[in-house]
Amino acid sequence: DLSDKNPIIRAMSLRVMSSIRGLTNLRILVMMALKRGMADMSPYVRKTAANAIPKCHALDPTQKDSLVELIESMLKDNSTVVLGSVISSMNQVCPERTDLVHKHFRKLCRLLVDSDDWGQVAILELLLRYSRQQFENPRIGEDPLMPEIPQTAISLEGFYSDDENESKKKVAKKPVENLPRPKPLDPDHELLLRSCHPLLMSRNSSVVLQVVTLYYHLAPSNLLPTPTKALLRLLRNPAEQKYVVLLNIVTMAQERPELFRPFVRQFFVFSGDPAFVRDLKMEVLGIICGGNEVAGVLREFKEYVRSPNKQTVIKAVQVIGRLSCRLPQVSDECLGILTALVSNKDEDIVAEAVVVTRTLLHLPPTPPLRTLNLLARSLPSITSAKARAAILWLIGQHCDTVPLVAPDTLRLACKTFTSESELVKLQILNLGAKLAVVDGRTRVLGCFEYVLTLGKFDPDWDVRDRARYLKALVLDKLDRAGEPAAGGGLLGLHLKKILFGSKATPIAESPYAGRERYVLGTLSHTLNRRVKGYKDLPEWSVFPSDGSLRNVEEVGEKWNRDRIVSSPVIDLRQSAKKKKRVVNLDDFYAAEQSTEERSEEEEDEVEEEDEEEEDEEDEEDEEEDEDEEEDDDEEEDDEEEEEDALTVEEELTGDESRPFVLKASTPSSPPPASKEDESTASLLAKDSLH
Repeated sequence: DLSDKNPIIRAMSLRVMSSIRGLTNLRILVMMALKRGMADMSPYVRKTAANAIPKCHALDPTQKDSLVELIESMLKDNSTVVLGSVISSMNQVCPERTDLVHKHFRKLCRLLVDSDDWGQVAILELLLRYSRQQFENPRIGEDPLMPEIPQTAISLEGFYSDDENESKKKVAKKPVENLPRPKPLDPDHELLLRSCHPLLMSRNSSVVLQVVTLYYHLAPSNLLPTPTKALLRLLRNPAEQKYVVLLNIVTMAQERPELFRPFVRQFFVFSGDPAFVRDLKMEVLGIICGGNEVAGVLREFKEYVRSPNKQTVIKAVQVIGRLSCRLPQVSDECLGILTALVSNKDEDIVAEAVVVTRTLLHLPPTPPLRTLNLLARSLPSITSAKARAAILWLIGQHCDTVPLVAPDTLRLACKTFTSESELVKLQILNLGAKLAVVDGRTRVLGCFEYVLTLGKFDPDWDVRDRARYLKALVLDKLDRAGEPAAGGGLLGLHLKKILFGSKATPIAESPYAGRERYVLGTLSHTLNRRVKGYKDLPEWSVFPSDGSLRNVEEVGEKWNRDRIVSSPVIDLRQSAKKKKRVVNLDDFYAAEQSTEERSEEEEDEVEEEDEEEEDEEDEEDEEEDEDEEEDDDEEEDDEEEEEDALTVEEELTGDESRPFVLKASTPSSPPPASKEDESTASLLAKDSLH
């Protein structure tokens, strides 16, 4: 089958041979078949041979050197059908052998646009790793935080417009200032970025995402906004693809939020968005919000917290908390949104709102008194243990700010101490200890002793341990007036510092943080864990390679995209085939025009000849009709003459019984044979029989 005339049969036989497992004797035959397939005239067979290389490596890793030689020879192939499979095999068999790419780097950049979709993904992955090892980091010397791109730098009107020239004119009229000056790039580095740019318009989402990954890891800061619109275009795809795209946007926005701020409206949540897309959109809004977009984003979040979907409200509350921690100037407005949710009927929403409010009130500015009073009043109606513990911690931490509310809160907590959860009991003990130090009145000390006694006999050992600890630390160091006892020592003097010491400012971390350690667009980045087969992105080269390594002498005429290989011209009068002609585009189109004119003239001539032939046929038909009419007339005349002759003869003879008949002359009959002739004839017949 490897010698079949049909290339599909040859390719299928090669594929079957390379897929056979368990037979060690076939390895030599498979290698021979691969060498034969890589030299086949059909690119489809060569592509199949390239796809069979990883299979052979998986069956017998000891043949890696031979397979690498095959890959090195197949890299010389100029067919875009074959190169994608060769590069894919190279990424699986020998990804560390970037030295094989030196001579073919510019060819790969040149043929990138003409390759198939999955071949483009494989080539881009290889060129990304190659460029990190061979070129210099273009962002060295830049500020770690790139200056924000002004709103006037990007026109939103032409985002989905078909008229690109109009949008370009609008952008050109608006100057962009304070942008980082571009650093001169290596010519080959610039060639790679320029060759990848047309692929941003690809219909394949994987190709676009791979180009965005290449720009994100290779391009200088001034070129990072280039693939942004192409990435946002992928948000029109199905929800599953949209999820992967949004994960990559979240990672990019955490480092470069200014790239997506001009397109903040593209991340507004719609009612039909699934939960995983909705959460990511709100996460992106919380990350890129800043500057002039803050007011619009907060109005959008106010609508989200009114949603009938509980999960949407909870996610919006979490994002609002992270947003207020990042932008302290909007913390008051965010706090107003959260406190309005404390009276919600859903316990989970109330619990999340209280927890986030606790985080906001713990920020350096003094918490507002109104918010603390509101939380204290809502404590009896809140059933969530996490929310109740947060409110008790807030009141205890700021008990000197609310001297009337804090003791009453402790009194109410003493009544429900036995029915509370472990987390709430611990916070009640802490509240009593802080109030005993700040407010040493008899009633307060009595409530504190009461909860200590209940905690001493609690079934949970953490509560019992905390009760003994606070009794020894606080109650034994204070007298009945609430002042430090005489024998309290240093602990008694510094008791307030111990209990009210400065706490670390809470850090609101995104649940999608930590993915930047993985390459964008990979499965490890999507799952946020390292999977089998993942390869880390190489670090930038300290000493970039010399560009002469990528110089290749071109034989013959220099390559140009305007060149077209025309079909061979076949002359039927000659048996020898002519070679393919390489012509210029102008000559090609001029030749087409001349052939069109020539074909029109020939058609006109053919039409004239057809008309002449039709006229001749009509004339011949008329002549034949005339001849037929003349023959008919002659026959009628002959019949009339014969009838006249018969009547004359009858009149002459006068005998009606013997009619006069004209007979044609016949040849005379031969004379009869003699007896001698008959005897000689009989003798000759007998001799012939003998």
